[in-house]
Amino acid sequence: MALEWLAWVLGATVIWGFGTLAAKPGTDRLGSRAMGLGTTLVEGVAFGLVGLLLPRSALPSNPLYLVAAVSAGALGAVGYLFFFEGMRSGTVGLVGTISAACPMLTVILSVALLSEALDAFQVVGIALIMLCILTLAYEPKRGSASRRAAVLLSLAGFFVWGVWGFLVKASVDALGEGSLDLLLATGYLGVTAGYAVLRRDHRTADDPPSRRTWALGLFVFLAGGLSAVALTIAYDLGPAAAVAPISGTYPIIATLAAAAILKEKLDWRIAVALVAFALGIVLLSGA
Repeated sequence: MALEWLAWVLGATVIWGFGTLAAKPGTDRLGSRAMGLGTTLVEGVAFGLVGLLLPRSALPSNPLYLVAAVSAGALGAVGYLFFFEGMRSGTVGLVGTISAACPMLTVILSVALLSEALDAFQVVGIALIMLCILTLAYEPKRGSASRRAAVLLSLAGFFVWGVWGFLVKASVDALGEGSLDLLLATGYLGVTAGYAVLRRDHRTADDPPSRRTWALGLFVFLAGGLSAVALTIAYDLGPAAAVAPISGTYPIIATLAAAAILKEKLDWRIAVALVAFALGIVLLSGA
């Protein structure tokens, strides 16, 4: 099916949208170390299991594809570490939206280095989705040190996740989905092991998290693994220049869920973002 990739990327977007919503209370209660380790571990295991289940072709003779795939896994894990560290001092809207802008970098690299082409309607669709992200990202300036730290950590996540998307797309055709997933798992689990050793947990055990809190954290862990696997399949089936912008709209899901569940107020930014998102999806899909 020509648009099978669209179903996979929309699934990944919805899953991680709700994962982003749960990430803030989860990080506040469990800490960034537990959230980062849990998410990267589950995601690494998920990639490994999928890689073992899928058929695998012979590895290419060019070792750069292998390096690119393992590097992509490492960058994907590092992006989560930046994400959860940013959640310690930032909001879902700030950290989630800046991180979601990573498709901008993926698109630029894919068009420039992979010779992917866009028609006029897809260009407009990407512009509308980028407008959606930028509209949600706008907030009045606050000079606090915690907000500056959150912005810097989010920008770091934006960079590494943008390169992650490009490396996945650049290597998936040569490696195939099965081999790619196994190599991604290697990168994820390598970073997870290193982070577990280097990043100490300074929280006290006087007030241990409840079962409900751990259940919230588990949901975030599983959401990260499921959405990442779905996204790599979307990159395998579709053009990165279209997959990346759609995947970056997950803050809309988180924002709508926050309004419904957490009773957060909707404003003009949300209305503009939703209109831009809907039009952008139609144009990108070619419907």
